[in-house]
Amino acid sequence: MVASKEKNVTKKNVIKDFFNGIVNEAKRIRWPKFSQLMTNTGKVLFFCICFAIFFVLCDFIVSGFLVWIGVGA
Repeated sequence: MVASKEKNVTKKNVIKDFFNGIVNEAKRIRWPKFSQLMTNTGKVLFFCICFAIFFVLCDFIVSGFLVWIGVGA
């Protein structure tokens, strides 16, 4: 009986220590300033749009080539 209670207390302590560690690490994070966040968001959106345009152009080129050689509809 005593061994099972000690085992439960140990499991609870392990879980508690785990979440305390998460909270401590979250406090140490250096969060970006709003201006940095907006700058990085703009860069990501710009590159997403560039990649989208690139893939659309590639699709048109490949589709046109397939139609030209008689394979495409």
